[in-house]
Amino acid sequence: MRLAHKVALLCSMGLALAAQAPPARPAEATVEVVGYKTLSEAAAYASPALAGQASSIEAFQVKVGSLQLDFQSGTATPILIGGSPRGLYLQGKGSFRYLAKDPVVQPLLRFNLKENSEIKPEAVATGGLAVGEPVKEAIVWFLGQELPPLAPPSLAAPTAAFQTTWGFFQAREEIFTNGLANMLTRMPLGELAAYRAANDPSKAVVTAELVGEKEHWVYTHDPVRGRLESLFIQHPKEVEAGIPTADLIAVDYSPLGWTRKAPVDPDFRLAHIDLDLEASNKTYAKVKVVETIQVIRPGLRMLSFQLQDRKFSLNSIGMLKVLKSEVKRVLLNGQQDLPFIHRDGFLLVDLRRGAANGETLKLTFEVEGDLLGRVMSYDFWRLTPGEGWFPEPDMAGQSYTVKARIAVEKPFVAIASAKTVSRSANATHNLLEVSSDKPILWFSVAAGKYEAREMTKNGRVVRAWGYAGLGQGADQLLKTAHGILEFYSQLLGSAPFEEVNLVEVPSLGFGQAPAGMIWLTREAFDAIGDDLNRIVAANGAVGGWVNRLVSHELAHQYWAHQLKMWSFEDQWLTESFAEYTSALAMRAMKNKGQNTYEIIVRDWEAHAKLATKAASIPTANFLHPGPRSDRRAFSYRQSLVYSKGAFLLACLHKELGEQKFISFLRNYLRSFAWYPPSFTQDVADLLKAETGRDYQPWMDRYYYGTDMPEWKP
Repeated sequence: MRLAHKVALLCSMGLALAAQAPPARPAEATVEVVGYKTLSEAAAYASPALAGQASSIEAFQVKVGSLQLDFQSGTATPILIGGSPRGLYLQGKGSFRYLAKDPVVQPLLRFNLKENSEIKPEAVATGGLAVGEPVKEAIVWFLGQELPPLAPPSLAAPTAAFQTTWGFFQAREEIFTNGLANMLTRMPLGELAAYRAANDPSKAVVTAELVGEKEHWVYTHDPVRGRLESLFIQHPKEVEAGIPTADLIAVDYSPLGWTRKAPVDPDFRLAHIDLDLEASNKTYAKVKVVETIQVIRPGLRMLSFQLQDRKFSLNSIGMLKVLKSEVKRVLLNGQQDLPFIHRDGFLLVDLRRGAANGETLKLTFEVEGDLLGRVMSYDFWRLTPGEGWFPEPDMAGQSYTVKARIAVEKPFVAIASAKTVSRSANATHNLLEVSSDKPILWFSVAAGKYEAREMTKNGRVVRAWGYAGLGQGADQLLKTAHGILEFYSQLLGSAPFEEVNLVEVPSLGFGQAPAGMIWLTREAFDAIGDDLNRIVAANGAVGGWVNRLVSHELAHQYWAHQLKMWSFEDQWLTESFAEYTSALAMRAMKNKGQNTYEIIVRDWEAHAKLATKAASIPTANFLHPGPRSDRRAFSYRQSLVYSKGAFLLACLHKELGEQKFISFLRNYLRSFAWYPPSFTQDVADLLKAETGRDYQPWMDRYYYGTDMPEWKP
């Protein structure tokens, strides 16, 4: 699907494309596999047991992908799931060696190990980096393949030691939006076993949890769901609410069956949501959503969604509380109940049959519980982009139109990231109906004690929603927003949305941009009425924090929604492009001009130079500054995804000249308007179509690599 779109696009732009076969798709399984039977086994992975006896081992080896695990001596005991062997628990004298071959990830590997571990990578003659250490315990899971042969069992099973080690690795990553597990589709073991058995039973998945002398390691070879080979370090961590959690530190992750320049299509596309949300003004809410899904992966039997099952809320004295929610029902086409399992931020739904490529399905989900995480001292809540408050597919599969009806308990007022259809009220609730006929992602809702003021220009409505009233700067904020949107309309084409809601968050120093909605902190609404607001507004960024903040977030209506990113590796397509577009807006502002623009570019360059050796831009989201890190390391991700990416665009602008560069931006937005999402290789292809020059070496050096180009004013 994605390749066909790209071929049509590039041919229409006059760029020849070498013949290329579409990505291989798994064939229908010839073995009878009924997906729903695997869901009970998925739950059983929460209670593994050892076989009654262990076997003695010598010169025992497990080799898969880039991992080699050796035990010179020790014991091996089968791990049983529902009475069937699915893994091995190894004890004794062992070691492992992992070879990271991808040069794109190697700077990340070096940085994360230096920041978080005493382990040092070893350069090898082939150009890779080797990582390893002695190992005394290992839990190895073999999903879809037989266990290695063992000698006849004759020793007592080390049950207590196994339970302790298994318990350590059960600690999940902290429950915050867009954690490492979600970004890399690292599914819990039981769910991964069910997904493999239902959708791709001919392929094997192997995971290994290793107790080394210095670190605990998690290895996964998953050609089925995440389609990655990965190695992480796991450090224990515990949140105040008492839930055992873990820091996952990425050491390596490499594609299986695809490349960064040609990612594989998602399993399915979410094409439309019809949603009803009824919410209290505390934390309880219930959601009923009918999702229209278009199948992309032939033979798909089991669907995987991201959906939170618990989140945190802060009470009035700053204590964390765990909020839980659950799926009550899943229906196919409004009639047939479907089996599902919902745990650890993932929802698996069994269709009971293989779906055809291109088939359209309608699934109804009923979810309820304490969905509304909030700071209890404030009278507002928000359901934010990407947190999984309703079932969402992988990012590349999100491009959906919206109809939604939202009821919030009085005195709260609801705001949503779509066009307002109507507002009304009944005896207990304020009601809002919204719709979007343009495919978006990250549909978001807010509610609280908000007061609105709006301004309409050129048929475009901009509203400012002030929390607990509107500050002195609300009118100026509306004028600024209209001015920026008008500039963008002339620069890039018509604004993507006819209605934009600017919503105050009672905090300082950040913004966020769902479709048709901009979260802005309080200094944007009242830059002069409070001493702290004045300090942030005056000193937050080169050229003025509020103007930079508003122009950047408004640019996301183009670079995030009209043009969507494929994955978190491609986040520069939204952040860097929005950041650069905002600098063009600053250049056009009265009393700013070219001088301010050049100061901004030099500021990007300075930040990028500090961070560029830490990681390449596509891996920046997986940087993990350690506890001993200086403060600069915590800004490295920002310096790469925002500053270095924007600096690269400034260099391209200088090289191409004004006319060709603006033409490149416009063609990019027009070519990938709304669907399908874009990935980074599109940049090189579109630049070649625009200029006739091959920009792949340039991209390999500066985007996929860690070098910096030179910019001359």
